[in-house]
Amino acid sequence: MKKLFISALLALVLSINVCAQEKTYFDENWEKTTKENMEYYRETSPKGKLILIKDFYKNGKLQMEGLASDTTPSNEVFDGKVTWYTPEGKTMSVVTYSNGKQVGVSQSYDTTGRLMEDMVYKADGTFSGKMFTYKDPESEYYYNSITVYENSSPSQTIIYDEDIKGIRTESVTGKNGSYENKYYGDKGKFIGSVSSEGNSEGIQVEYYYNPMRVSKIEKYKSDGTIKEGVIYAKNGNLLQEQKRGKKDGFKTTYDESGKKIAHLIYQYDKENDMYKPMDGEDYQLSYDYTHISTIDVYKNGSVILNKEFNEEGKLSTEKTLKDEAIQEIKYYAPDGKLKSTLTYQEDSPYNGISYDGLDEMHYKNGVLINTRKFHEENKLKFEKKLNTKQNAYDATIYDNKGGILYTYNQPVSEDDYAFTAQIVQYVKGKPTNKSSVKEGILQSGKIRIKTYNGTKELERSGKWILLKIYNIEGKLIQDSKILMDTGDGYFSSDSDTVIQEDNLYSDFE
Repeated sequence: MKKLFISALLALVLSINVCAQEKTYFDENWEKTTKENMEYYRETSPKGKLILIKDFYKNGKLQMEGLASDTTPSNEVFDGKVTWYTPEGKTMSVVTYSNGKQVGVSQSYDTTGRLMEDMVYKADGTFSGKMFTYKDPESEYYYNSITVYENSSPSQTIIYDEDIKGIRTESVTGKNGSYENKYYGDKGKFIGSVSSEGNSEGIQVEYYYNPMRVSKIEKYKSDGTIKEGVIYAKNGNLLQEQKRGKKDGFKTTYDESGKKIAHLIYQYDKENDMYKPMDGEDYQLSYDYTHISTIDVYKNGSVILNKEFNEEGKLSTEKTLKDEAIQEIKYYAPDGKLKSTLTYQEDSPYNGISYDGLDEMHYKNGVLINTRKFHEENKLKFEKKLNTKQNAYDATIYDNKGGILYTYNQPVSEDDYAFTAQIVQYVKGKPTNKSSVKEGILQSGKIRIKTYNGTKELERSGKWILLKIYNIEGKLIQDSKILMDTGDGYFSSDSDTVIQEDNLYSDFE
């Protein structure tokens, strides 16, 4: 009889617990859904005056657990410790609440279980503690770091390689906004520091990463000018050193093997309070110090030769100067072969072809006779040729498939900013619209131009310009009529009605 009573009581308790539990299903956006479409589900049960929430992944693994006074999805009012878990069952974050407000310890972890945030929040919303980041070259994060927060503001940051006491930088920020940066080299040897306090000498250090190595050290005078500096290659060899004294200074450059390749002499210019390069070769290195960016050769204080190199460190241009005026420029292909030589007269292009990115300009006897622009795929985008009478240019603009978009005739003018031309617009290889533009203002005809936000269509009707603007989807968003003053020297203040040459060959395909 006693056994029957216990069994009945146990069944009653289980029945009460099952009835007290509620289960709700959610989709991937935590919107309520059916069991068949769910990605998460929630079980709730009374726990004293609060309700215990347990959220689960679809496979039944716990996703979140905590107490709340209100269980409304996305608007829960938590109380006490709430813990979230990864699909693998590892703790993702632990947050402490008091009546829905984040108060107390807050910790978060990465997917490997390493601590990323260890904070303590106050009732007023401020927090103090530490944040951690970890070296992960595959994610292009090349060092470890710790940042200490006090009253929600960073007070100290340490960036290091593997050992927090080894090579590293330490930045300390005061409550008044002042700062001090400390730099350490191999095995944690102190190199120097720099602070925001005025009238003090300092040292700034730059580093390579993965592994962390010193790349640059500069010593500054109290007035902020460089006193001396060194740059190191990734292999540790000296790449460049410079020193500046009271009357003169020098900069010496070495290759990665340590061999001296250049030397530059400075002379102090007291009147302008600067160190002027006088004689020798001035090597400027790329931002990461892996190759040469430019070389300037000085003689008696003037540049006589300038060399520029591309991102792979290959020579791209070689400029010869005399009395600070350009004499000629040589352009080189990536394989090192000479592409062209452009001669100058009176410091202006005279004969040859100049290259500027994807643009080519051909000069003959000081006159620009041909301009070509290319798409990134090296397809011709724009070509403008001087006619035989040398009084106008004939231009053709192409789309990225080689189809003609516009042709126009443009009179030779010394004013490059006021576009004047007779334009023919093409659609699918056939001429459709003709227009006349004078100093950027449509005088007659009709033209359609692509813009960053869509397309604009202009048509001249007497003293009026009919303007229609379409968005990217082709929907008309503006239909207006604008009065144009036809007086001499008139320039429209309405940018939508102004037509410039580069509007025609923009990249808005």
